Amino acid sequence: MPSATASRQTGLKRLAGALAFVCLVLALMALEQRHTVAAWHMLRDEAGPAISRVVGWVAGGAKDGASGLKAAAADVGPVATAADDQILSGEFAAGDEVTRSEVGGVTFVAATIGFDAGEALHTSPLRIAAGRETFMQGLTWSDRFDAPADAQIELRRVDAAAPSPLCDGRRPAVVALLHRGRKVDLILFRSAPGPEARPSAVCGIWSFRKR
Repeated sequence: MPSATASRQTGLKRLAGALAFVCLVLALMALEQRHTVAAWHMLRDEAGPAISRVVGWVAGGAKDGASGLKAAAADVGPVATAADDQILSGEFAAGDEVTRSEVGGVTFVAATIGFDAGEALHTSPLRIAAGRETFMQGLTWSDRFDAPADAQIELRRVDAAAPSPLCDGRRPAVVALLHRGRKVDLILFRSAPGPEARPSAVCGIWSFRKR
């Protein structure tokens, strides 16, 4: 075989190899793009509000941000999101007479929950519970809040809590929050909620509306 022909064939082989590599890279990029778009839609439609809350905690300097993030992202099944879901913040007035007489209004600033009565709770993310879950013997979150089975209930751990009048002189442990538009329902627990929890675990149940 003449040297010129051999050199030409070698060049063509190298060009074919380079084109094959480029095609492979383009195919992988296209596949990654489809996966990226799908992942974005999943995050936007299903996990967005939960992630926003966790980002709010971390931005506010909440303790145990990494471990709290893992807990908050725990898989509890499909959970619906609302169009107006956002980071819970701002001032809320008492939504009923019981709330008004016991704690007054409340202010949410990052990881801190401050009550007009003078008490403040410093919290960190625990997890997101679905309305269908049982939080007390024979009672689901949906039952208590009159909410859908796939409603999102935000659970926060109370950090370094001292005995508090909010819990009849005992240490609060967990806060449960359901944020719906301009309304927030809050349950404060002295011990962790769950299927075996007793009514005595509840310190107070209060309802608030955006000021």
